[in-house]
Amino acid sequence: MIIKDNSTLRKLTTSWYESNDFDRIQQHIELETDELSKIVGDDVINQAKAIADNLSPSESDMNLLQKVQLPIALMSVYRYFQLNIVSHDQSTRKIKVDSDNEKLPWEWMLDRDDKAHLSGAQRAIDQLISYLDKTENEHWIDSPQKKAAKRLFVNNTEVFGDYYPIDNSARFYYLCIPLLQEVQSLELRPALGDDYRSLLDAFQNDDLNEYQGELLELTQRAQVLSTISLAVRRLNTQVLPVGIVKKLQSESQSLNASRPATKEEISYFGKRMEEDAFNFIDKIKRKRYEQTPEYLEYKLLPRNDPKSKFAST
Repeated sequence: MIIKDNSTLRKLTTSWYESNDFDRIQQHIELETDELSKIVGDDVINQAKAIADNLSPSESDMNLLQKVQLPIALMSVYRYFQLNIVSHDQSTRKIKVDSDNEKLPWEWMLDRDDKAHLSGAQRAIDQLISYLDKTENEHWIDSPQKKAAKRLFVNNTEVFGDYYPIDNSARFYYLCIPLLQEVQSLELRPALGDDYRSLLDAFQNDDLNEYQGELLELTQRAQVLSTISLAVRRLNTQVLPVGIVKKLQSESQSLNASRPATKEEISYFGKRMEEDAFNFIDKIKRKRYEQTPEYLEYKLLPRNDPKSKFAST
């Protein structure tokens, strides 16, 4: 296992007691390890496990191990606390409380505690990915997730954030790669037509001409907006960045604007993003048409140049 004892779990989370029964959380650690591998790849997780088994790891290895362990620890403790609100006896589920010294928390207290654990785990994943990029970890660079990102017009977190704020969340970006791929294949490829392959190759080789630069900006905007539209409809709101969640909540300007967004608000927000994306896809088609002989040879209206005698003043 990547986390082997209560002492390590305590240092990572500060909310786990060393006197707790470690066996009861082992299953959560294994499950969250598998979940993290879906984002950063199996090879990175296996590298961290090898470091955990090493009796004398280097300082750089320990830095990597701790950054991999942190999101796993936070999510495991979060899952454990959710299942530990009631005790499970042979007969039924019960609540055991010392009425003289303890009180059950209010529901809003539990919700706030859950959000704190989730937020901490998500920020830890962002920090891990940033560390892997900074250190150019070979297992990360060669991972399927990283290779998939290189095949996209929106090929990293920074490009995504240029067109829609996602709180610089690399975690969210890599979760959205399947959606980005879907948009690129089903919407952008038909819209770009013959320009698709040449534009993608020029972008990957950093060899864009002026026309391709303008076309790429429209393409990236359309891909980002369409992906946001799919994400809010298909993904759990818990995995969305804070900026998107706040935007969803603000759609209802009322005293209850801080409550979770309703299905109707999510649907409305998704459709708005879809309409914006469609607008940029239409601009892609217009930009491409401007390069055709038909457009260059014939225009419906002449250019209204003030120097021309027929121009009105």
